[in-house]
Amino acid sequence: MFQELSYRADGVSIVWEDGRASDFHSLWLRDNDPANRDPGTGQRLIDVADLPIEAEIARAVPAGTALRVFWTDGAVASFPMAWLHRESGRVETPRSVREWKASDSDVLARFSYPEIRQSSQYRLKWLRAIATLGIAFVENVPPKDGQVLELASLIGWVRETNYGRVFDVRAVPQPNNLAYTELALGLHTDNPYRDPVPSLQILHALKTGNGGESLFADGFAIADALRATNRAALEILASTPVLFQFSDARTRLAADRPIVELDRHSATAAIHYNSRSIAPLRVPAEKVGNFYCAYRSFALLLRDPVFVMRTTLRDGEAVVFDNRRVLHGRTAFASEVPRHLQGCYLERDGLFSNLALLEGQTQKIAA
Repeated sequence: MFQELSYRADGVSIVWEDGRASDFHSLWLRDNDPANRDPGTGQRLIDVADLPIEAEIARAVPAGTALRVFWTDGAVASFPMAWLHRESGRVETPRSVREWKASDSDVLARFSYPEIRQSSQYRLKWLRAIATLGIAFVENVPPKDGQVLELASLIGWVRETNYGRVFDVRAVPQPNNLAYTELALGLHTDNPYRDPVPSLQILHALKTGNGGESLFADGFAIADALRATNRAALEILASTPVLFQFSDARTRLAADRPIVELDRHSATAAIHYNSRSIAPLRVPAEKVGNFYCAYRSFALLLRDPVFVMRTTLRDGEAVVFDNRRVLHGRTAFASEVPRHLQGCYLERDGLFSNLALLEGQTQKIAA
């Protein structure tokens, strides 16, 4: 399992059979003593405050397939070599993301709902598409009330909001949201006025009527296009918190967030764009002009046919998309033929949990 093993007071060094070298700090080893984890849950039984300020190693020796570590204060721990090798190989890897534009027609491919239900390998392929592309279409989903929840259960856990566990997207009298009218809706992300913003959304077509063509765009691709052509604009959108808000007779919601959210590596992490719910800008007057120039630059890209994918959802079709990445909208539709979509929100943790479980099963089968 290893070629060389050495130790010193503050750590252990191992050269593995594959030639990789690893260093394990004494405090890291003490903190990860397997004896300090509950055997049933795998959760740690101690707190960092229970660790000594310093933990000096007296000896570290191989013991069969394990590493045995002795500290000068009398503590002893045994670490499986295979576990140390696996942990030493863990590095921060960004989640796989494939950006897309309107010309990438394979993004519109429909997954089969019956196959998603019946085959774990096919479901894994579908979940990977959601995670990688931020969007996946599904066909042959029975167009009946509440079916969206059964589809959602194959992804993760549903998030209930003031719109309900399931919401109905159709024209109604006295709507509390323009989504519940026949009007066209420009590209947007949903609910930026929430904290946190719902990260996944499903829309399931029960009856599509006339009109109401669906529009989608990859916000990450648009942010990168802006970065390439006007980096200053992107930086303004990423560094300027704006207020989004929503209110009706029963609800008051508001949250501050940038239109483009970056991670600590300056990569695009999320998009928050909704012209219907953005509040009057609250920044110093001398910054308003630059902000609106940047804001308008982003908005114009949302109208560029290069980025806007158009498709029509038929009865019994559904779309799952990342609400913090993919912007969606629609054209107007005729009121004389009722159009009815049902939707729900989910969080990404359920998606990635199911992905990890299915990928783990696949690896076991392959082994």
